[in-house]
Amino acid sequence: SDFANILANVANKSMLKGYEESPETFDVWTSVGNLSDFKTVSRVDLGLLPSLAKVDGGAENTYATMSDRGVSVMLATYGKLFSISRQAVINDDLNAFTKVPSKMGIAAKRTIGNLVYAILTGNPTMADSVALFHATHGNLLTGGSSALSAASLDTGRSTMAKQKDPDNIKQGLNIIPAYWIGPVGLLGTAKQLFASQTEPGQSNPGVGNRVQGMATPVADARLDAASATAWYLAGGQQYDTIEV
Repeated sequence: SDFANILANVANKSMLKGYEESPETFDVWTSVGNLSDFKTVSRVDLGLLPSLAKVDGGAENTYATMSDRGVSVMLATYGKLFSISRQAVINDDLNAFTKVPSKMGIAAKRTIGNLVYAILTGNPTMADSVALFHATHGNLLTGGSSALSAASLDTGRSTMAKQKDPDNIKQGLNIIPAYWIGPVGLLGTAKQLFASQTEPGQSNPGVGNRVQGMATPVADARLDAASATAWYLAGGQQYDTIEV
């Protein structure tokens, strides 16, 4: 109690430093949002405006309509308490007092990472009552053809580009993958596939690599724990993926 303000300041700085220096990968490919309270709110997205219609001379423009869609989001609180005695602070010749808040900051950021990657591995049900990754959504490759290779990456890129809007106004949204997200065990293969000028696995060295530079690889050990073979493609942060 004699040094409450000083110790609180040290603890807060140490906790923030631990959070900022914590090695995480989710913030590379997710977007950041803000909510002001704990009420359930909707993230609403407008559909596409139909293509323009030809207007003959003297004729009037016609009105168009747009649909919308929404996903419910809300804040949640996560926390842990850690108690340290006055005697422990006084006898702290190993700087444990500054290490504990730093570890709490690391734990805070790790918790966010756990929640983000649990969405990928848990494949939750979306607002349309269909799982996030599902044949109905046209975003799921399975079987032998889904193993990481130039061919499967090319298929994934094509499948992503052919995604349609909910109203079927545009035949293909032309979304380009910006990130490859997968287990650490596949990171070396992914880097090789994206960096090689010649397509790996080809006997003819003159065959160019069709997926060279296609995406930035992001690997996380949490994905290894869920599956050694499952990988994901995500668009850039201008597209809706996961909001933190």
